[in-house]
Amino acid sequence: MATISLRRIKDKLLIGLPSKTVETVSLQLSGEERELYDRMESSSKDFVDYFIFADRLRSRYSFVHFLVLRLRKLCDDSALCSLDLTSLLPSDNIRDASKHPELLGKMIDMLQDGEDFVCAICGCPPTDAVITKCLHIFCKRCIWYYLPRKEFEKGCPSCGEPISKSGLFSAPPESSNPENTKKTSRTTPSKVSALIELLKESSVVNSSSKSVVFSLFDKMLVLLEKPLKDAGFNTLRLDASTDERGQAEIIKEFGSARPGTVLLASLKTSVFGINLTAASKVYLLEPWWNTADEERAINCVHRYGQKENVRIVRLIAQNSIEERILEMKERKKLASEAFRRQGQKERREVSIDDLCSLLSFWT
Repeated sequence: MATISLRRIKDKLLIGLPSKTVETVSLQLSGEERELYDRMESSSKDFVDYFIFADRLRSRYSFVHFLVLRLRKLCDDSALCSLDLTSLLPSDNIRDASKHPELLGKMIDMLQDGEDFVCAICGCPPTDAVITKCLHIFCKRCIWYYLPRKEFEKGCPSCGEPISKSGLFSAPPESSNPENTKKTSRTTPSKVSALIELLKESSVVNSSSKSVVFSLFDKMLVLLEKPLKDAGFNTLRLDASTDERGQAEIIKEFGSARPGTVLLASLKTSVFGINLTAASKVYLLEPWWNTADEERAINCVHRYGQKENVRIVRLIAQNSIEERILEMKERKKLASEAFRRQGQKERREVSIDDLCSLLSFWT
């Protein structure tokens, strides 16, 4: 092809494109988001730890990928996860032992015995102690994962007596103060709040600019519409449900839309031959596995026909799997040639190792 074609690369500035800047904005998850994220991450590690112990890690690739994907969604919005999100967590519906004085008394006596008392499953002092009908105490998480997923009975780890999840009891809460109850109303996720603040700052600096927000998850684009409209932004959406004719109409409408308009675009449909030069700001809600896909999305805006300098912003949740994805991508840059020489089987093995490193099992 080199003998019959002429290739002009953007890096050589042969077509005089405006400049492009890329920056990373770190944000902190709220207290409730952090608590849920940490619980889910700990739960995911327990699963992977078991797969490693049982030598089943390679055969459970899809499930480990599913666990990683859940953590990525939690960094955006817990509403992205299915309604059975808590199915991977120890249940909060374990019955209160206060209605069973003999169980509650036994639990209090054993917990006050001293430091020698440990959970029979993990060998450590019990956390969130749960007592069984056979009067044995375990960590809530330990006994929850020990018992089958379905409501079948299994022998108690201490005495072998049949027990099930419906036969677990926990200590009553320390306080029933109404001020301590959790709010049931939905609050704006931290990442959405950070995005809105960035969009407002951008509109102050340049009120005529338009923006494109890219996300891996189509549902996230839907969830973004209401808070952005409530903040005063005009929005358009381009996702997998839009056919080719609809895409062309939305892109044309975006080009003639009023300043400050935000286009919510999906990675799945918005990176192939689409011209979004009407925008000069790009926001990437999640770090993407494939750097090439990310570049293609950015190049929809930073391409021939662009008149303004382009600003690209990555939104990354602090102390989360998103930071580890960025670190992994940086490592892969250095070893990209080695990966390309490997066969399909080797690439798959590297992938499962990568997933485990994202869960902090190894680096």
